[in-house]
Amino acid sequence: MSVRDSINRRQFLGKASLLGAAGAAAAAAGVRETSAQINNAAGRSVEPVRLGFIGVGIRGTLLMEAAAGIAGAEIKMAADCYTGHLDSAREKISPAPEVTGRYEDVLSRPDIDAVVIATPDHWHLKMTEEALAAGKHVYVEKPMTHRWEEGAAFVAAAEKSGKVVQVGSQYMSMGCARKATELVAGGRLGQVTLVEGRFHRNSATGAWYYPIPPDASPETVDFQRFLGPAPPREFDLRRFFQWRLFWDYSGGLPTDLFVHLVTATHQLMGVQEPESVFAFGGIYSWKNYREVPDQMTAMVTYPEGFVLKLTSTSENAHGGPPLTFYGTEGTMEYRGDSLKYFYEPRTESFGYSTHSWPKATVARFREVMDLTESLTPLDGPASAEPVEYTSNDEDATRAHVRSWIDAIRTGGEPIEDVRFGNHAALVGHMCNLSFQSGTPVRWNRTTRQVEV
Repeated sequence: MSVRDSINRRQFLGKASLLGAAGAAAAAAGVRETSAQINNAAGRSVEPVRLGFIGVGIRGTLLMEAAAGIAGAEIKMAADCYTGHLDSAREKISPAPEVTGRYEDVLSRPDIDAVVIATPDHWHLKMTEEALAAGKHVYVEKPMTHRWEEGAAFVAAAEKSGKVVQVGSQYMSMGCARKATELVAGGRLGQVTLVEGRFHRNSATGAWYYPIPPDASPETVDFQRFLGPAPPREFDLRRFFQWRLFWDYSGGLPTDLFVHLVTATHQLMGVQEPESVFAFGGIYSWKNYREVPDQMTAMVTYPEGFVLKLTSTSENAHGGPPLTFYGTEGTMEYRGDSLKYFYEPRTESFGYSTHSWPKATVARFREVMDLTESLTPLDGPASAEPVEYTSNDEDATRAHVRSWIDAIRTGGEPIEDVRFGNHAALVGHMCNLSFQSGTPVRWNRTTRQVEV
């Protein structure tokens, strides 16, 4: 095949892909029926699913509000270690759920079918195992694990139970996830060799210095119950309300923020397990009593042949897409509820590489190769405007909770099962291990071990 024929073929395939992407996006935007419309269709009856919530702080409250908007979801009970969170739950949900300071009360209720666990990370495994043993379906917030070694126990408990266990990373349920997956899997980006992900913030709350309620005290906060399986500590409201700052309860940036980017990358690229991770960072700005870094960068390699670059900082909030996929034939900027596809096939320009040739030789080469005066192919790729797609589907958190409830009703598979959630969290844990050791770490697929 000649160079000219190769360029012609690539140009044709690129244009065909571009038109296909534009047509598919337009069709999807025009006829797609949202999950909410399907669920609330006139005359459609739904089987009630009775829910209990364990942990109704910031994220737990959002999940509870999301569930309250799903037909047939009945919120029966909420548990938390701070009485203010329980008062808020009764204010926000109608009819008001019963409340308790003991999560065991939720698990012992025979009229509760499923539980949502939105506690600090160090409680996830223990509560999930106990909930499954009590016969409950489980939705456990990301990151699924507090340490990578917990993954096997999660998988074993879920598979033994026969219950629907879903991990709560709403990036799996973003409105444009399906369209983005089609673009990647359909080859419209060519071979993707680099994915860049970032989550940047620039505020005290973005750095997890959440405000402490003025009524917080030993009378309203059960600090010892909050600690649970974590190391013993003296009463400390900062650890309770700002727990993401401390290694005892959190994995910091990699497991709280990177995990979203990893989840979406695994979903869109059709992969699950990394090969190696090298991470570096530190505490550069927010130096008041935090333990986890306020800035981190990581490079993750995959055996499928691409690199995922992850960055997060609490010192700058410059905008941009959370994920950018770079391929040999195009680029995709992905925001979850929207995406932009750029048709960017390989192009040739021989001016630089022939600059040292005699004029006659360059002229002959231009004639043989059918080049322009600027030494580019006459039939080179035509420019094209980016193709944009925006989802009109419901909020991703509600869609993610809805998919779990639908799986409970139908006996189907969760959209994010424990194996997928385990591998997403695994990358975050490997980032922390690499940061702490100062060396790359590897995932051994045979032994199922992280090698530092």
